[in-house]
Amino acid sequence: MKIVIAGGGMVGLTLGKLLRARGFEPTIIERMPAGAYIPRGYMLGFQGYEPLKEIGVLEAVWPEGREIAPQDGQAAVAVCVEVGKVITAIADGLPVEYEHSVVDLVKNDEGRVVGVVVEGPEGQRTIEADLVVACDGKDSRVRQMAGMAATYDALPEASLAWMSTTPSETSFSMAYMSDGQHIGMISWPQGSAGWRSCAKVGAEEALAPGLDAMKEMWTRLLPQSRLGVEALESIEQVRYGEPELLTTPEWWVPGLVLIGDSAHFFGPETGISSGIGLGDAHALSEALRQHPNDPDAACISFVGWRAPVVRPYEAMDPGRHRIMMAGQSTPGPGEAWPPA
Repeated sequence: MKIVIAGGGMVGLTLGKLLRARGFEPTIIERMPAGAYIPRGYMLGFQGYEPLKEIGVLEAVWPEGREIAPQDGQAAVAVCVEVGKVITAIADGLPVEYEHSVVDLVKNDEGRVVGVVVEGPEGQRTIEADLVVACDGKDSRVRQMAGMAATYDALPEASLAWMSTTPSETSFSMAYMSDGQHIGMISWPQGSAGWRSCAKVGAEEALAPGLDAMKEMWTRLLPQSRLGVEALESIEQVRYGEPELLTTPEWWVPGLVLIGDSAHFFGPETGISSGIGLGDAHALSEALRQHPNDPDAACISFVGWRAPVVRPYEAMDPGRHRIMMAGQSTPGPGEAWPPA
């Protein structure tokens, strides 16, 4: 089977290795240069353990991180590690066409996707495909080119986030405030990062109180983040965002399937988007192994296995529930941001 993977991030690379282990030779297309990524901490949840273990990566990256909620005699529920260590380990020895992008889909007279048009430094060319796998992110261009529906739900609150190069005292902590909003942090051997929900006021107003005020608020509400947040040197290390949740009603059309963030994207509290995407890659690779000559049957099996896993996470996302609760409660003293 000719398989094209559109997107060479963590999920696409993992799918590539899983497929190669099952006898396929997929073509992986990635628009970024080899080795390019945004340095940051990455919380690898238990949902991604099995696929990374199968391709020999889990054991390699585990010692590079910090365990989250370890239990006696059991694996920790997650490990926080610098994301580049994971991506580099997965990509090792895997052929990828870097600095190339899928710019169009090729369809036959029946409307089935039968290939992609790829653009790179040498120009454009067409690659035939029995199955195109879109794992090119929440705003997937491949999904849009396929005309597949997607629903974006804006959360009623915004978020503040920071990252520093100083590890905090603990690997993970999260707390809820009086009005149901949340504040959290993660830490890995090379640094720390934190996030909290806040009023949807725009970046200028959210950052106006300044770095000292933000440090005081953060260490007071979440003392475990003290070392990491105190290491911040500029308000430019803090960013304001307005998160959205993503759902797609259908994950495949003839000749094309969505996985990972192209198919679903969760709120910041869940911390599972990447882990669920790795699980998607595992399930799809196994479905293709069982149906090596029938991509439609493989996609049907994939959806049958993954929908009971993924759809409940979508339905129970805390951010989605707060859409219904917005305005029903007020922050406690010292919790509101920006402060009055």
